[in-house]
Amino acid sequence: MQRFTFTLVVEDRDLKTDEVVDALFEAGCDDALVGSSEGVQFLDFDREAGSVEEAVRSAVADVESVEGLKFARLG
Repeated sequence: MQRFTFTLVVEDRDLKTDEVVDALFEAGCDDALVGSSEGVQFLDFDREAGSVEEAVRSAVADVESVEGLKFARLG
């Protein structure tokens, strides 16, 4: 396994609420930092996986499992 660092930009729900941060943690995003800049919300991941594609796909799936969050693009 390797460690990959990448950023996912997300839309729709406000990431800065305790409810959403807790839901992200429970969904498996305990390896991400939540942030925003100039109205753009993002998660900075430091994820272990077999490939970068696997790391990104699993992160997107984890994020989108939280009600109201939608993956927009890689940052």
